[in-house]
Amino acid sequence: MNKQAIYNYIDQNIDKHTARVQEWVKQPSVSWDNLGVEDCAKLVARTYKDLGCSEVELLEGRFHPGLWAYYDAGATKTIHNYCMFDTRPVANADKWNYDPWGGELVQYGDFPKVVVGRGALGAKGPYVAFLNALEAIIAVEGTLPVNIMFLAEGEEIMMSPAYKHFVEAYSHRLKEVSASYCVMGSQAADGSVPIWLGMKGMVVLELSAKGANWDKGPSTTIHSSAAGLVQNLPIRLSQALASLVDNGGRCVVDGLEQIWSYRKSIATDEEALLQGLAQRFKGKDWRNALPLGGTDNVAEIVGGMNGMDPLKNYLYGPTMNVSGLRSGFIGMGTHTNPAISPGVATATIDLRMVVEMPAQEIIGSIRKHLDSHGFTDIEIDVLADYDFNQAPCSFRSLDALKDTLHSWDVEPVVWPLNGGGGPWTAVANAFGVPCIRGGAIGGGGNGPGNIDEYLVIEGNGKVAGLAESEKYHVDALFNFAASL
Repeated sequence: MNKQAIYNYIDQNIDKHTARVQEWVKQPSVSWDNLGVEDCAKLVARTYKDLGCSEVELLEGRFHPGLWAYYDAGATKTIHNYCMFDTRPVANADKWNYDPWGGELVQYGDFPKVVVGRGALGAKGPYVAFLNALEAIIAVEGTLPVNIMFLAEGEEIMMSPAYKHFVEAYSHRLKEVSASYCVMGSQAADGSVPIWLGMKGMVVLELSAKGANWDKGPSTTIHSSAAGLVQNLPIRLSQALASLVDNGGRCVVDGLEQIWSYRKSIATDEEALLQGLAQRFKGKDWRNALPLGGTDNVAEIVGGMNGMDPLKNYLYGPTMNVSGLRSGFIGMGTHTNPAISPGVATATIDLRMVVEMPAQEIIGSIRKHLDSHGFTDIEIDVLADYDFNQAPCSFRSLDALKDTLHSWDVEPVVWPLNGGGGPWTAVANAFGVPCIRGGAIGGGGNGPGNIDEYLVIEGNGKVAGLAESEKYHVDALFNFAASL
């Protein structure tokens, strides 16, 4: 590898690379609002083609397109690369200081230059930095050190309902991969870089009570003056939801007992990682250290947990969460009527687990529970089902990334798990290969869903700018490929 020549290429083309970040950010792709996702998929496809991918195919998702692309480097090893190109909606647009779809270059805080816009940090900007690095390698070396199978989606914010099916559709190709490489810039304000070795399993369901399925409720919305003649469907749904948990929020679904207490037995190497994390957060309120929205948002952690317990529960504890309830009148200005008895009520729930219980078994247990408690009429629609996955605490490819970070004088912070769940580990689970998330310098602030989201273009000495991030990606990819 002619590293210096690649670095020079990046420096010479940094304006073009910045413009590519801006182009992606300017293209709306709000999956929940059906805003621009298809056009963004075409933009991603064009970028893959510009890289020299020999195969680029648009895929039909549940709601929005995904993409398959393949770069044949003529290498002996192949990796899978994940991409999400949808974003959260723009909430509180009137409070933004910049156009959410403007992709403006501005000075922000102590950063001389950032790109501002929805998706700049989550996750278009960091991903484009990776693609820019690939372009630089190909321009100088003629090819990449490893073959790459790209599998992208425009439905991550919708809980990735189709990504698992994409993996299944391309299983005859993906079986060739040696690792799932989801390395993106996620540098913390102190300059350190997290690396996550796994994800919780995740099941996302929609439960619906419909009068058409239950002869005691209205099959269509009726006037509330007749409410004394029919049962109320939102109450019916609430009773079904309440049957799933006890008064303390603990799941009481038969067959799921084994997932409902966090793992007490933690391997020695994992315990060492946890102790390291605890030292990093020493003296800090756990409500700030974990993604709770800060001390003003959460008065008390459930159960009065203290010491290491909040960290362990966040990483290893299962969850059952109701994320949304929808029925009937939803407020003034929504063109809905308060004087009604609804004909349908729907709840979205998600469960996250850290035991090797297939997600499909969990769904089956919930169906059986509802039926046995008299809720046979409650419909279940599966939005997502992803199994638990965790890579070892030490293996060659992980060491390669840690060594690369150290060579850049950056501290890697290794997490045994991520408290979330989702599609990143779908390939790892399907083919028994490791998956790593995080692990790259560069980043930004006001993350997904917040006001004035941004990606750093010129760094502040702790968080790297775009050129440094791309150069790091060059080093990391070559080192990672050599470790396979």
